[in-house]
Amino acid sequence: MLKRLIRLVAPVRGFRREDRRLLTLMYLIGIFHGYAQSQAVNTLPFVRLSFGLSEGDMSRLFAYARIGAVIAVGYAIMGDRQGRRRPFLAATLLLFLATAATAFANGPLVYTVLQGLTRMGGAAAGALAVVLLAEQLRPDSRAWGIAVYAAATAFGSGIGLFALPIARMGEQSWRVLFGLAALGLIVYPLLSSKLPESPAFRPVERPASFLAVPFGAHARGFWTLAAYSLLVASFGVIVITFGLERLVNDLGYTTGAASWIMLVGGTVGGIGFFAGGRMADTMGRKATISVALLAGLVGGVGFYWLSSPPLLIFSWTVSTFGGFASIPAAAAQRNELFPTEVRATAVQWINSTAVLGSMLGLAVGAATIDVWGLPRTVATLGIGVILAIVIQTFVPESLGTQLDQDNVAP
Repeated sequence: MLKRLIRLVAPVRGFRREDRRLLTLMYLIGIFHGYAQSQAVNTLPFVRLSFGLSEGDMSRLFAYARIGAVIAVGYAIMGDRQGRRRPFLAATLLLFLATAATAFANGPLVYTVLQGLTRMGGAAAGALAVVLLAEQLRPDSRAWGIAVYAAATAFGSGIGLFALPIARMGEQSWRVLFGLAALGLIVYPLLSSKLPESPAFRPVERPASFLAVPFGAHARGFWTLAAYSLLVASFGVIVITFGLERLVNDLGYTTGAASWIMLVGGTVGGIGFFAGGRMADTMGRKATISVALLAGLVGGVGFYWLSSPPLLIFSWTVSTFGGFASIPAAAAQRNELFPTEVRATAVQWINSTAVLGSMLGLAVGAATIDVWGLPRTVATLGIGVILAIVIQTFVPESLGTQLDQDNVAP
């Protein structure tokens, strides 16, 4: 029985020595990526009170900050023209520095600008990390390998939750949590010296235009995935952003109890990364994504409509499991549907569309949360997830695709 359970979350086949080195390095840096990117969400209740803002104001602030993630497409364009490695390192450095600098924000405006830079670095680093992994791992272990990096970012976010009691030490103690992101600079030299360039990357004499993805030969695949990403992100951003806020300020849980609920649910749900990777490498990308989205929808809506601790933990577990399981499958799918010469740009464009979706969700939240409340807002945005599942039926199955200049899924 135990062996069967392990098999459900284990990779389909073993990794080569060079794969293990790459995964170890990406897992390490992924922890720091996850910690830095999650601090805005983790500290939301404290920042909101510190700056005297409402929940709707914070939703609007976060929407503005996400403009930085849209601008991150510039890093992806460099990735397709100069190689994946250099822009990935630059984005990682920006992420650490901007997050640490947020500790010194003296008001909402500076906070928003610095978090915009954080979003820019985080979005670019995340997209290029997935491209680096996808291009160096074999097709039947690609999604599981991507899950390793995704799990590392979630673990980093969990560390931020574990450290959250620091924010209760004083009115401005939340700043310490942002400042701790500077610890990522300690491992940055190791990343810079050991990270290899993707062997799939080959410079071309005439680089493709950054508009080639949305308006070129692969436009149909792009817009299909873009629509899917926008709808899922508009739902997910509200579920994730206001989870701690709901527990602390809406339901009256202490910060410690709220963190415990989210840590337990998130930790158990974290199995979804590897289960999703295994499913995507065996049963295919499309089926895995659809099943994962359904779980994320049911759990996410349940979390905002229920109030007892056992049901909240169960709902958060189901929600995070579904959300986490969809990540490696969707990431592999995005990389497999585009050729090498535009792959990084395509992935970042799709990620940017997801950012626009998160901005849309936050804009909806800004207009409705203070009027409808969080539960009704989340349920309304959940309709988009149902549409996203339908959209996946029009996406070609890409499992088994070799990632080089000529081989992409039809």
